[in-house]
Amino acid sequence: MPSTASAPSRLAGARVVVVNWRDLDHSLAGGSEHYAWELATGLRRAGAQVTFVTARERGAARRTVRDGIDVRRGGGTFGFYAYAAWSLLRRRRTVDVVIDPSCGIPTFSPLFVRRATPVVMVMHHVHQEQFATYFLGPVARFGQWLEKVAMPRVYRRARVVAVSDSTRVEMVRALGWTTPVGLLENGATVPAPDHTGHLAADVDRMVVLGRLVPHKRVDLVLRTLHALREERPGLHLDVCGKGPELDRLRALATELDLDDRVTFHGFVTEETKRAVLRRAALHVCASDSEGWGQVVIEAAGHGVTTVARDVPGLRDSVRPGVTGTLVPDDADPDVVGRRLTDAVRTALTDLDDPDHRGRTHRACQEWAAHFSWERMHREGVDLVAAELGRHPTPVPLSPAPTTAASVLVAAPTERY
Repeated sequence: MPSTASAPSRLAGARVVVVNWRDLDHSLAGGSEHYAWELATGLRRAGAQVTFVTARERGAARRTVRDGIDVRRGGGTFGFYAYAAWSLLRRRRTVDVVIDPSCGIPTFSPLFVRRATPVVMVMHHVHQEQFATYFLGPVARFGQWLEKVAMPRVYRRARVVAVSDSTRVEMVRALGWTTPVGLLENGATVPAPDHTGHLAADVDRMVVLGRLVPHKRVDLVLRTLHALREERPGLHLDVCGKGPELDRLRALATELDLDDRVTFHGFVTEETKRAVLRRAALHVCASDSEGWGQVVIEAAGHGVTTVARDVPGLRDSVRPGVTGTLVPDDADPDVVGRRLTDAVRTALTDLDDPDHRGRTHRACQEWAAHFSWERMHREGVDLVAAELGRHPTPVPLSPAPTTAASVLVAAPTERY
């Protein structure tokens, strides 16, 4: 495998196409879009010529250049797949490598490039249950078939990496994945450690970060706030993010008589997000499932502990008893809601103690410091350089950070 010094030189002039459902300018962009863009950025800095093929929202430019990356937009929510196929077909004689993240359904890029062209598929998380949540029966079953049956067959010769150990486990458990799955973990942008930041935090201030979509289950956090309002009359929730659930969540807050206890910030700038996190003492994440707890690490970077459900992705990003609490999951949302309320109650009681708050603050920042986009860039460049060189078995250059939940899976694994 090439060394750190030689890998970038092997990418000099390489023509890379990243096909991702959305780019950073999309109104519904979230963690997976940030990941795809950072990977593209790392490859561009290593000397590659990067084209980012993505969907086009109404009013968005068809083509733009950002950070030296050529962004091409076309198609809408579903039309993007036809646009991506056309974009790859017209470049099939010139593209050197394709990066194909799966955000539910990948673009099936191996069908549209030459057989010898390396394809790297990035798996964020398994969507079998989400298809049933978002779509009606026939459409949901078709989506599940595409992910469980068609995808493993089409990508059987591709290099496949997951963003977390949980995702690797779910690929084996839910999809029956048998080919090798590597690991290319997320990075994060975190501030420099501040060991006195907990002194400025408001122990009665909770925060939710992320897109407002059904599977994030922000409704459970609102119900937790309602259940604790008598015990903690000063308790307040900041919700940072936008999405199709916003109006429904606002209506639920009104129904629960929480209008004066919840602030819906909508989309926030990085500066506003930092200000909200500096004030908060507790971050709550009630998602049904995640590929990786990006928001957990962002909160930890500011010393904010997390209460989260013990589900794929989140169990990788929370260190139970050190940087947060994992709530046992259940198929019954009412059971989950009660457990979440109990966990938040306990966490807030513990945070009332300044010494405990200080220890947790330091532990969170130390944990977050393990993750950086610079590391992800290095490992991504290393991976793509190996694929271009047709190296059969890449190995890590140095140990990568250990996730909170290290597990073994049936399929062979590699780490980058």
